[in-house]
Amino acid sequence: MAVQRLLLSGQPVPVFKQTVETFYQATGCKVDFTHLGRGLPWVDMRRRPLHGLWVVEAESSPYCNKVLRTAEQDCDLLKLGVAIRGRLRSEQAGADIRMCPGKSALIAADRVGSISAQGLCRTLALAIPRERLAGRLDQLDKVMREGLSHGPEMRLLEFYLLSLMQEQEDYHPGAEQRIAEHLCDLVNLLLGARHSDAEAGRQRGVRAVQIARLKADIDAHLGNTELSLDWLAQRHGLGRRAIRNLFYAEGTNFTDYVLSKRLDLAYSLLISPACCKRSIISIAVDAGFGDISWFNRTFRRRFGMTPREARDRALHPSH
Repeated sequence: MAVQRLLLSGQPVPVFKQTVETFYQATGCKVDFTHLGRGLPWVDMRRRPLHGLWVVEAESSPYCNKVLRTAEQDCDLLKLGVAIRGRLRSEQAGADIRMCPGKSALIAADRVGSISAQGLCRTLALAIPRERLAGRLDQLDKVMREGLSHGPEMRLLEFYLLSLMQEQEDYHPGAEQRIAEHLCDLVNLLLGARHSDAEAGRQRGVRAVQIARLKADIDAHLGNTELSLDWLAQRHGLGRRAIRNLFYAEGTNFTDYVLSKRLDLAYSLLISPACCKRSIISIAVDAGFGDISWFNRTFRRRFGMTPREARDRALHPSH
């Protein structure tokens, strides 16, 4: 499922409170929201479900969320909260953790507690069922008491989560399952997995972050005519074969991925009212296509229409 967004600003506090609490509850955590600022509250929150996991990114005005536990609530989630900007405070089960960039906290959704921000903040959170980690943790209580400092594994996880939230497209079920497994592996490393599990998870986690970085670099340079395996290999310090294998593990290959992304970019530009006066050729070139006949053929094969037909249907839907 794609990223779901909640953008609120200027609503009366009671309406704001109810909307935010409902949005949170869908991720498996029941909270009691309190606005702490002087003016009207605002929040820009996005969530993404991933095969039983939830990734949540939020920017907001000052707030306090009390984590509630009720008799009818059946929730066995752990939430790993990461401070990207601002300072937060997590209180639960006797632990009092001050979060800032470089510090994270682990929160159990089945225990009463709170997390608050006295100023503007930006946070990331990963909600993961405890059963996905069962039998592999030996430091869970210690982590919940002390929090987590940012080591290599946490930096990898943070980068991976941010990359996932920047992707707008849906993942097919197989890819979604693999992504969820990668996230579980990285969390297991953070929380103290056994050595054998940790090594296997480390390898999978490193590969997951490598492919995320490669894709992010490709997406940022689709219009670059120098984009190639050699170009990527030099920028990322990887061999051509290693890059190929990373894409094969995703069920695709480098060439198909780049072509798909370039076609997506061209399509989005063609149907944009802001680009209605631009020529189709200039749009194709900006999307990285040097051969216009190749662009026309692949576009028609992908979308079942020519570039001109796609533009006409979008800009003149009644015709």
